[in-house]
Amino acid sequence: MEAHPDYAAYQRAKQAKDFNAAIRAGANLIETYPGNSLAFDLVASAFYNMNKPQDAVDFSKWAVAYNAYDGAGSFYGFIHSVFANQPLEAEKFVRNMQALGQDAAGMQRDYQSLNGYLNSLANYSQLSATVQKARGYLANYNEESIKRAKATFENLASSLGATYDDIANNEKAVQILADWVKAEEAVKQGLISRYLYVDALVSIASMAEKVNFEFGQKLEPHLEKIVFDQSNYALASRYRAYERLARVQSALKRWDKVEASSNLIISDLSGQMPSIATLGKAYFYLVMAKTESRNYKDAAALADSYAAQLPKLKSPEYIAEAYYVILRAYAFNKEIDKAQAIAQRAKNFLKTQGIEQMSYVSYVKNGLSSIANLLDNEAVASTGNAYNNGVRLMEQKKYAESAVEFEKARAEEVELLEKMDPLEQRGYLDKFQRINGFLAGAYYETKQFDKIYDVIESNRAYALLNDKRSEKKQLSLKELQSILGEKEAYLSFIDVSKGTTYEGTYLMCLVTKNNVVVKYNRSAGAFIDLLTNQKAQLIELEKEQAQMEFRKENLDYLNGAKARVTNTFAKGEFKLLTQYLRKHMEAKVVEGKYVFYQKENLPDLLNRFYHTFISGLDVYLFTVEKLTISPEGLLATIPFDALMDDNGQYLAERFQIGYIPNAAMLYTLRKQPKKTYEMNVLGFGGATYDLHSAQKAPLSSLGDLEKLRYRVREDLKKGKPLDYAFATFQTDEPMSYLEGGRKEVSVIQEIVPKTDTRMDAMMTENELKRMSAAGELGKYRAVHLSSHASVHPYVFDLSSIAMTVKSTPVNGEDGMLVVGELEKLNLPVDFVMLSACQTALGVESPGDGIKGLNQALLNAGANSTLTSLWSVSDTGTMFLTVHLYNRVFNGGMSTSAAITDVKRSFIKGEFEGHTHPYFWAPFIYTGY
Repeated sequence: MEAHPDYAAYQRAKQAKDFNAAIRAGANLIETYPGNSLAFDLVASAFYNMNKPQDAVDFSKWAVAYNAYDGAGSFYGFIHSVFANQPLEAEKFVRNMQALGQDAAGMQRDYQSLNGYLNSLANYSQLSATVQKARGYLANYNEESIKRAKATFENLASSLGATYDDIANNEKAVQILADWVKAEEAVKQGLISRYLYVDALVSIASMAEKVNFEFGQKLEPHLEKIVFDQSNYALASRYRAYERLARVQSALKRWDKVEASSNLIISDLSGQMPSIATLGKAYFYLVMAKTESRNYKDAAALADSYAAQLPKLKSPEYIAEAYYVILRAYAFNKEIDKAQAIAQRAKNFLKTQGIEQMSYVSYVKNGLSSIANLLDNEAVASTGNAYNNGVRLMEQKKYAESAVEFEKARAEEVELLEKMDPLEQRGYLDKFQRINGFLAGAYYETKQFDKIYDVIESNRAYALLNDKRSEKKQLSLKELQSILGEKEAYLSFIDVSKGTTYEGTYLMCLVTKNNVVVKYNRSAGAFIDLLTNQKAQLIELEKEQAQMEFRKENLDYLNGAKARVTNTFAKGEFKLLTQYLRKHMEAKVVEGKYVFYQKENLPDLLNRFYHTFISGLDVYLFTVEKLTISPEGLLATIPFDALMDDNGQYLAERFQIGYIPNAAMLYTLRKQPKKTYEMNVLGFGGATYDLHSAQKAPLSSLGDLEKLRYRVREDLKKGKPLDYAFATFQTDEPMSYLEGGRKEVSVIQEIVPKTDTRMDAMMTENELKRMSAAGELGKYRAVHLSSHASVHPYVFDLSSIAMTVKSTPVNGEDGMLVVGELEKLNLPVDFVMLSACQTALGVESPGDGIKGLNQALLNAGANSTLTSLWSVSDTGTMFLTVHLYNRVFNGGMSTSAAITDVKRSFIKGEFEGHTHPYFWAPFIYTGY
């Protein structure tokens, strides 16, 4: 840096006492050499000389955060802080100095210099209180320095002195991390500087990236903890930890986490940004995360903001990174003009003298490759990346060649996945599923139909649920057919539009005892006129959904700004159509009567979904009576029971319909030994609900939301109550008492022998967990939970079933059984019914499909579940519950057959006024 012209310019300006010019030169140095502590020191000094001590303190913080070992930065930081009237910051700087350790002469020199500075401020009356405190910080300076240096050495010697060889050695690396973690207690006591503590961790993480990536993964939660700890760590230190955290999370492909930490940091940088480069790095990771998560519209919108900052970036490496993610964001969102304009600038950048020798030039070339692969129509030139080659060949309809490339890409990904434990695999499954989707499509186009079933099932082979419950990781076609009955079929789906700018295109694989049929669904074909005729309603619904999901509205195709590909859904439209269906299926109660949205249009809408996913298979379903569906992604939110054929029949009238995560799970459940239960039903109902009295968490920005998500996640690990989080989102009124839910449980007790209940004050989280820990739940064949429940729209970890809720936690329990607690229950029962609203919903999770309360119950050990897709009616639920339990426990019917029979009773009108699918279609049976 000292050889840069701006360094000389700074020195000249400082000598001439032109401090404005010095700041400009120093700012250029920070942009050119991001993270260089000396550049921050220079700017801090210039601000101090301009009598702007507050700015000097801010830049001193960044200087020390990037080099806590440099005593000079802390020395001047102390001086700047005292003059800025910030005694707390002054103490942090002086304690960091002392922790570094010096010889006696050095300690005496620093003490005299700092004390002399305080003496020089005797005439500044407004600083007298700060000066007095600062003198206290300097008291017993030598003794304090020795004490703190000793504590630092005893606790952090292994991490501060770690070598690449140490980190490469797993045993040594683990010990170094253990020493660093143990040192936190000394940090809390003030014996070790937080600046130094973070610097040590970042240093370990930097070395781990190069020589021991597996160990580097273990550092992720420690880095994350610092990034989200706004109370104890300065923004500069948190940002340093963020830079390293984002690298680790990106390498692990944990894009949701990259997005969360980036959103938080960008929010916190507002008004406190020391350089454009600082913001640029956060944009780099956020745009990458949005792109890799296939949120192309938002990625491109962020790329616009990032591109606007490009002329201000000075660091060639940061410029190269920017070109990489901006080009990819535009390419994937098919913004050709923008992409080509940036591509031309990127090509000019590559002409910079000496740039070809730099390692980061690969960023620019990869970005340009994305443009070429996704926008050009020329012949494919091998990129050395099988996945990229496959995508390009697919777009050119060279299906045989693309299948070969996707087979290679899939083999590479499987080799990678097999080396990981289940939790590590999470970040890689999105790409794995994209590869499988493309491969299945290529097989279909080349008429290799016999291979498609295996591809679909391998797509679910790495589900956490599969790991916990299935005897086999993946079930062969022959094994599946061996457990199917003569009049039974298994229908599975694979999304072949993942990784593209359209969605909703699936391959459907129907397996019967002696046959396998594969068909494409008709994508948007059945909805094209509806997308035009119902445009106003869809636009309104999209606005509502965007607001709920903290994202920008996706209206380009609906309002005609962009033209969709013929017979396909644009990005986001298939999800919007599933929400549109849901809106038609739900009801509102107005003056004691049920009111339905566009009731007259519902049969037509149900028929459109039927034509999209079933009609092409109808000829193979004539002899089928039982249909088990294994959906993927958004298909799990569609009530197939209620789809209506061209004769006006619901599928529930034609088939006994059930759902299953994958064939391996179906096999495991059917092959397990039959169990005899001591009791029939355990029913929970009659809970009461108070408002949570805890102080609400701040929630005024996306950064606040990300911090809350992190806090909830960490408190769940520690078993702490989450009442503050529920208080944050609660309304002014507590949840309503469910008289119908209590009656439900009472009626079950009346009609089903060997039934126990936990009613009213006994319906508590504490009691359910006590029974779980004692192994008592396994006595019952069925568990019935009647209460409020929901999948949380903002913080998924708060998705929960409400037990009895008190204003303050009781024995450490907040009364809300969240999804993470639910799946840890010991629940080896045959059937669980969640008699509550929206319990079948959740979030899309690669490998796991829709992750939510239903999946948590299966993880906990239940063999089958009955959950709901939307808010249910008290009366409809009562009819279903009473007749279901009567058929199962008094009529000897299987659970799945009984559910179908009850639904048909609704349709026939046996429960007066309850024929509309709203009353019976939300209930989804998952099991065998």
